[in-house]
Amino acid sequence: MKTIQSSLAGTRGTYGYFREALEPDGFTLANWDYDQGYLDKKLDDQGMVYLRIPVQVQEGELDAADAWLEMGTPFVLKHVYQRDVEEDIGYYSAVASAVMNQFQEPVDKDDAVEDHWVRKAEAIVRDLEIRFE
Repeated sequence: MKTIQSSLAGTRGTYGYFREALEPDGFTLANWDYDQGYLDKKLDDQGMVYLRIPVQVQEGELDAADAWLEMGTPFVLKHVYQRDVEEDIGYYSAVASAVMNQFQEPVDKDDAVEDHWVRKAEAIVRDLEIRFE
């Protein structure tokens, strides 16, 4: 994980406003409960590297458009998932295995983030800083 210092930390707005502003850029609400969560943007094609902006609810419940949120410090996160493929186990075994393994923990939840991902995330954050001034 690599934090990105920015002026986004402390930015306040409604969930509806943040959603409308960020969804077109590929951000989604992830790992949330009613008083905190993350606005995530996938940076790679494999779904392993993310720009993540933490949000804390100040008023309301997070999935409500009128909930007031405050952004935290953005960071880049890299997950390395298990990629082993079971071969020749039969159709029904493969389906059962897929159902059970879809919730597997990553091999490494906090793998080292390469510099090019950090630079890409910093550029996105700079753009967001201008947008949310």
